[in-house]
Amino acid sequence: MSSKRPVAPPPIIPGFHYISLLGSGGFSDVYLYEQDRPRRKVAVKVLLSDLLTEGARRRFESEANLMAQLSSHPYIVTIFQAEITDSGHSYLAMEYCSRPSLDVRYRRQRFSVDEVLAVGIQVASAVETAHRAGIAHRDIKPANILVTDYNRPALTDFGISGTLAGDQDEDAGMSIPWSPPEQFTGHQVDGVLVDVWALGATLYTLLAGRSPFVLPGADNSQRELISRITNLPVPKLGRADVPESLELALSTAMAKSAASRYSSAHAFALALQRIQAELNLSVTSFEVLDEQRAEDNHPDDGFEETRVRSVASIDPDATGNATTFPVRVPEADTRFTADNATTFNNATIPRPPALPGFDTPGAGRTSGPRTPARSAAPDDDVAATVSRSSAADPAGGPDDGAAGHPGGHGRRNLLLSIIGGTVVVAAVVLGIVAGTTRPEPAPKATGQISKPPADALDNGTVPDVTGLTGTAGPAGKISFSWTNPQPKPGDSYKWRVHTIKDDGQYQAAAEPKAEMAANPAEPSCIQVMIVRSDGASSPLGPDSIACVSK
Repeated sequence: MSSKRPVAPPPIIPGFHYISLLGSGGFSDVYLYEQDRPRRKVAVKVLLSDLLTEGARRRFESEANLMAQLSSHPYIVTIFQAEITDSGHSYLAMEYCSRPSLDVRYRRQRFSVDEVLAVGIQVASAVETAHRAGIAHRDIKPANILVTDYNRPALTDFGISGTLAGDQDEDAGMSIPWSPPEQFTGHQVDGVLVDVWALGATLYTLLAGRSPFVLPGADNSQRELISRITNLPVPKLGRADVPESLELALSTAMAKSAASRYSSAHAFALALQRIQAELNLSVTSFEVLDEQRAEDNHPDDGFEETRVRSVASIDPDATGNATTFPVRVPEADTRFTADNATTFNNATIPRPPALPGFDTPGAGRTSGPRTPARSAAPDDDVAATVSRSSAADPAGGPDDGAAGHPGGHGRRNLLLSIIGGTVVVAAVVLGIVAGTTRPEPAPKATGQISKPPADALDNGTVPDVTGLTGTAGPAGKISFSWTNPQPKPGDSYKWRVHTIKDDGQYQAAAEPKAEMAANPAEPSCIQVMIVRSDGASSPLGPDSIACVSK
């Protein structure tokens, strides 16, 4: 909460009941209200009464419009309402995130590597979504990443946002510890690359417990911070559990030259996902809405539409020998030229020889006209269907059941149907037997060990050591010992010599003790961390350092 000014009293808002103050910033105060309909707790952000300039009001209303466009994203705070009270106060009613923000969390205890990777990818997806909508956030920092009731990060405070073209109010502020060098020059900047830097600086802060260019015990005034951000390289994190690939990813995101950074939040997220895979962690999904595309017609489109078929004309007085089933004729030159041949695309194809017991043209008849099958026009939806006339052939022979007689033809069809059905049933039975007796394939071992997905904001971190003490021994040696307050299987330790100017290299220890040579010039100090079997380590707080005077 800001100490530079008193907090304004909460305004009276119809349909809302004031509960408590949540916080205060440079341009607004945030209160907790309860909404009547629907009944729920909401965070109400109110513009300061003494900053009701046209620029401030325009910026505040712009935030409402921007957040309304983006608030359906799972990692962006949802906005419910934007209004002006009767007393002239602009306010936003938005999702209430009850858990501490990342700013509160990192000041209490440092994040583990797998948490930071997951949070980085989730917030990057929110930033990329804003960029695709043409919006740059311009103030990404731990305090602007809230935590929802479902323990997920939620990006908020688009109050100083602008379009990617660089539009931004002159009186809009910035958060110096997480700002890139080009924001201090006064020239137009690329909003995408500004956000990439700020996201990298935010992840660095979660890992280090401080912003990248804040030095403990040094002058950290705004002037000094700006000088370091502009001139000094990104300091190494110095954590034993942070891989070199993550150090490189953060330094790339915070490159001095904007052109040397990741070109987008998506590219930064891909680098973080590769690090997760490298560490054998569950890869966090990247949530972004794909651009809508014109899709091809779905195969089921028009499935229930009514279709109009071509009408086939049938001569009831004619006796024909065309098949009794519908025939689809290709769009080609197809015509019968003789009783034993067919012309298809100007090629003559011989007819197969007649089989005993099957109806063929002229079989069982001595005379009488024959009607050739009708050819479908090229634009017919389906081929014309021609059926046998049910009338007896006036020129046919006696009713003796020979080929061509309706009675004999029916008996043959019945016999063939029975034989065909028996064959099909036998094939099905053989298939079922073969399928049930087939041995199950043995799963192949991949040799990879998969970890369960990490909760992006799990509060369970590795504690610092306790009871770290040292005693001077013979021959200028100092012995240190400590206690692991929450021992787990596979725990080990790393320690290093700690001095005012710099620190030594880490050394491994299986037991909670170490020995070092006494420092003749200053107190002999040691810094110790706990390392879990999965690579997570303690945050190196004040309890991790102990000294023995000479």
